[in-house]
Amino acid sequence: MINWDFLQELCSIPGVSGEEKGVRERILRELEPLGNVSLHTTPLGCLTVKKQGRKKASVSVLICAPMDEPGFLVSRICDDGTVKLTPVGDISGQALCGRPVTVCTAKGELPGVLGAKPVHLLTAEERGKPVSAGELYLDIGALSKEEAGEAVYPGDRVVFASPWSQSGNMVFGRSLTSRAACAVLVSLLHRDLECDLTAAFTTQGETGAGGLMTVVHDVQPDVVLCIEGAQASSPDEEDGGCALGKGPSVSFMDTRMVYDSRLFRSVIEMACRLHIPCQERTAVDGDGSAGRAASQTGARTLMVRIPVRYPGVPVSMTAKEDLESIVRLLEAVCPEIAGGSF
Repeated sequence: MINWDFLQELCSIPGVSGEEKGVRERILRELEPLGNVSLHTTPLGCLTVKKQGRKKASVSVLICAPMDEPGFLVSRICDDGTVKLTPVGDISGQALCGRPVTVCTAKGELPGVLGAKPVHLLTAEERGKPVSAGELYLDIGALSKEEAGEAVYPGDRVVFASPWSQSGNMVFGRSLTSRAACAVLVSLLHRDLECDLTAAFTTQGETGAGGLMTVVHDVQPDVVLCIEGAQASSPDEEDGGCALGKGPSVSFMDTRMVYDSRLFRSVIEMACRLHIPCQERTAVDGDGSAGRAASQTGARTLMVRIPVRYPGVPVSMTAKEDLESIVRLLEAVCPEIAGGSF
């Protein structure tokens, strides 16, 4: 069901918050051949899709997936030609020094490397602390401020130069927390749906979900389902919240709000009845976008998450079967929600 070549393309397109145009255009090309959809791009760059089903929905449902990814913005050019960066989104600074990156400039893409203060210049106190993302700088090989200024400009986006690969049931790539969610939603829209459905590919999820909030305000749905990645447990964790290979992770709450209990229980029960792998997210963490959606309209909300390892570093990992399971689960539960059963 998932088009893996399409997901690979999505992961290769730079899309730091506020510059999601390339991702949106690729999704548009994937959806335009469908004859029963209405496509609209909002002023903030979100893509909304109205899909006609075999019958009208008595309860309006909006499913959202973020298009953007964490990265950096060029903030200042230093006298020695290095470039100061501002992190965008939740990025772990651990082991990022020396990582290759791509700078997206007005003149095109430019290679660079992330750097940090040399070890021999660190104080004893600094050596005992991990390097934060805010302490990293960009090195494009320029030897002066003037040389660097001819290549980059404040506000340019910087993304990790990460390879895509597959190994057995696992896929590895950049920004899988958002792009895998987009691939899931595109796959769902290609299905012959029982009820009408509205989908949204949203912007600026890493900086406060501004795109999602505007879409929810415009659409005014009764129910909002937010699809995005969640930190999966490491191999040595007994209770990391969710695990790879066990299906989508459904949250009952996060640090912002408690989700609709009727939706939560009904989705879990349907997954069990249909033998679709699914797991309850036991970790109460994060500041989920569904909470922001609820604050805009009072809509009933639920988070359905994709287990992803290493979401805040250059290469993330997720299981193919989990993405397939999410599509199956959404295809089953959406008619029930739209019909008022949940």
